[in-house]
Amino acid sequence: MRSRGPLDAVTGVVGDAAAGLRRRREARRPYVKLYDEAGGVRLVDPDDERAQALLDAAGAMVDAAAPPPRSGRAEDA
Repeated sequence: MRSRGPLDAVTGVVGDAAAGLRRRREARRPYVKLYDEAGGVRLVDPDDERAQALLDAAGAMVDAAAPPPRSGRAEDA
């Protein structure tokens, strides 16, 4: 077994960081969760066009409820 050099160590650290970023990005991916009358849960494939329509509607509701952005300009105060 050969010893690891500095380049191998850096490559390992970069690979670990990239894997962590992939996991974080996947965890933040939007999803659609539907509940039936009995309380059962079903996840809808986010690539389905019906799921996309629900995600668009949810995004519009969040945008409508969000406070207006602050510009930081004195004349807006």
